Amino acid sequence: MGRRAAPSYRLFFALKPPAVVARRIDHYAAILAGGDPRILPAHQHVTLGITGDAPDYPRAQIDALHRAATRIMADPFDLLLDRLCYGGRSAALRPSRSNAALVRLQRQVANAMQRAGATPREDWHFSPHQTLFYRDGPPAQRRIDGFGWRVEQLVLICSHVGRTRHDVVGTWALQGDAQYRLF
Repeated sequence: MGRRAAPSYRLFFALKPPAVVARRIDHYAAILAGGDPRILPAHQHVTLGITGDAPDYPRAQIDALHRAATRIMADPFDLLLDRLCYGGRSAALRPSRSNAALVRLQRQVANAMQRAGATPREDWHFSPHQTLFYRDGPPAQRRIDGFGWRVEQLVLICSHVGRTRHDVVGTWALQGDAQYRLF
């Protein structure tokens, strides 16, 4: 029996589709993926900011990100992922056009992470997408009818890297100037 790698943890701010949309996306991914393992519906998300990996549970960093995120103020907005993109390693849904509200929210997340002293993951840059599954193959893309939802909250997730575990460690309703944190 092989040894498991030492645990590591990764924090990220994300947008999660509602459960009904996640199930529809998973059904679509199942048709495309064949036998390739899909992203679990509960793990589907669009990443807005991500930290590097930490060898120990990042409680202090979670607390700092909580404090910094309370200053994020954004109105709810509609998000449509209507482009299917195959890269060399994955298949993902992306928006076919820029979404100004999404870009503004991501900038606020990046600023909150900086205020919290969270070091962004070295190889990451914001490119809005929701991964469906991982695969090897040539790049391709096409427009699709798409999957959309009203984005009404921001979540902070702690990923137990390599363990297929995502813990939601913070949730904030998007309510513009009246925004508040939910527990």
